Amino acid sequence: MRQRAITPFYSCTLGLALCSLITFLASCGEGDVGDENAPLESSSENLGETSPPFPSAPIPESLPTANPAAKTGTMETSPGLRQKKFIAPLQDAYERMDPSKDGWASETFSAAAKDQLHKLEDLLASPRAIQDSQLNSLTITAVSSTRLRPDNLAASFDDDRFSIRQADLDSEARTVGAKELASSLNALRASGGSTEPHMKIFRVFPGKDKTARCLVLVDILQVEEDSRTQINATWSCEWKLADGQEPLLTAIELTDYEEITQPGGSSPLFEDATHSILGNEATYQTQFLHSSDHWRSRLPRELGLDPVANHGLAIGDINGDGLEDLYVCQQGGLPNRMLLQNPDGTLRDVTDASGTGWLDYCAAALLVDLDNDGDQDLIVSQDFRIMVMANNGKGSFSLAFGSSTKAQSFSLAAADYDNDGLVDFYVCGYNPSKSVLRGGAMGEPMPFHDANNGGPNMLWHNEGNLEFKDATVTTGMDVNNRRFSFAASWEDYDNDGDQDLYVANDYGRNCLYRNDGGTFAEIAAEMRLEDTSSGMSVSWSDFNLDGRMDVYTSNMFSSAGNRITYQKQFKPGLPGEIREQFQHLAIGNSLFEGVAGRPFNDVGVQAGVNMGRWAWGSKFVDFNNDGWDDILVANGFISADDTGDL
Repeated sequence: MRQRAITPFYSCTLGLALCSLITFLASCGEGDVGDENAPLESSSENLGETSPPFPSAPIPESLPTANPAAKTGTMETSPGLRQKKFIAPLQDAYERMDPSKDGWASETFSAAAKDQLHKLEDLLASPRAIQDSQLNSLTITAVSSTRLRPDNLAASFDDDRFSIRQADLDSEARTVGAKELASSLNALRASGGSTEPHMKIFRVFPGKDKTARCLVLVDILQVEEDSRTQINATWSCEWKLADGQEPLLTAIELTDYEEITQPGGSSPLFEDATHSILGNEATYQTQFLHSSDHWRSRLPRELGLDPVANHGLAIGDINGDGLEDLYVCQQGGLPNRMLLQNPDGTLRDVTDASGTGWLDYCAAALLVDLDNDGDQDLIVSQDFRIMVMANNGKGSFSLAFGSSTKAQSFSLAAADYDNDGLVDFYVCGYNPSKSVLRGGAMGEPMPFHDANNGGPNMLWHNEGNLEFKDATVTTGMDVNNRRFSFAASWEDYDNDGDQDLYVANDYGRNCLYRNDGGTFAEIAAEMRLEDTSSGMSVSWSDFNLDGRMDVYTSNMFSSAGNRITYQKQFKPGLPGEIREQFQHLAIGNSLFEGVAGRPFNDVGVQAGVNMGRWAWGSKFVDFNNDGWDDILVANGFISADDTGDL
């Protein structure tokens, strides 16, 4: 059974930041980086080289730009960029972005079919019913199709908040003709409200005699006055191809369908409450509402500004009033923010009073009682440093311990791994030290699908009195320990009374460290938990209530990757095992079921939880209080005009 009552357990990962923030709100109502030889040493007596927290005066809406973005030819670079080399002759690479010039006929077809499906999306979104004549440019005259909304839908789940209906598709008959297809498409439209369809081609099967077939993920949102319905479906679409002409649909077969209805009005299940909770704070108006692009034109790059903005948060009660408070990590040059929860659920900025407004680039933080005095202390990951701040019990913090690290740290996880009554913590390392980072080929993940040349992770043992010792090597944690780690989570998966650790790695295999009484063995391969992919978060739960802990990992679902890696021309010289690893890189999230005395079972596809898109974080949480944990996935990345990959 779960051991949370036996050992104090705390965990916070960068990838879970959005998930944690959503849960918290519900409860309320590359620049130059440091290196492993930085002046900050592993002692609470020598902390003078790091920048202390500064008073955080409100940030003006508009700041002067001393050095507008420099331009090299037609390439725009970041403010403050110095002595960077750029390779100008990229014409060959640009040309290969066109699949027709790069020899990828399957991708050329996919792009053309995508354009046709966009037209179909427009028809579904139109307030007017689809007419068969509107399909003339999309289908052949004798197009065949199964019903796209089955007649034999049956409820698979039903409570006062959701109704989920599915169907047995084996008995679905085909109809022929554009009129019948138009009727089938109209059944997917909202009867009196709005319809928002999205289609994504994720597999392509080239055929003979200028034909092709593709699998399409179809997501449709219907909003009516009294309900909201989400349709999740998969279509198998067959096409007729002709040189110089758009492909035409010859058949559509429904291969998977579910329909989730939320009755009781048109409002979504969750609404953004950020403004109502933070809207009166100057911090919200002058700092949080601005994007990374805003600050890139106003702050020097040398301060640690990163357009990717990998920043986490921590939640905990800092002043003992029984209300959870929020600590938010920020870009270099912007102060971290400590936000205290008021009795009415709003937040107020107490950064200055708390002494936690670090201006360094900070990726992650934890609020956890490290000295057993009953209040929550603060651990902050500062690029290539770790800082521990003691809480005086009233929400005011002072620096107690600090150390340089051997890698750029991205997230933290804490637990009492040796059961000595003191909470220890683990630091996920990503990029190696400055002397190696991007300084040549060895600064890049190699090989891409199975890298082990990143910066090392570190396990810090709590020595008492807020002193910590690096125990990575002595505990056996330095095995497979340079895998560009994004997140980690402690859990006693084998029910032996001590905390084990699962680590999600960005470029290949994950790691499972089994705790054997305070030392560790890395057994991910043995337990079938390597999950070769782009690991970005970890969440544990007993999702099927069988008494064994299960684990869900956030990876990346790529429709382009799913299409390309299954084509014969994709890396034809690769061994089959390596090819399968590349295919797995694109499959999406993974759910592993714990089995007593045996390795874990990968049931993600079977359970329908693999397609989490570009999933930075995920978390098990029982949203509807029925005793079964659901899954929340935070996904997305920097938005751009071309959304074709993910």
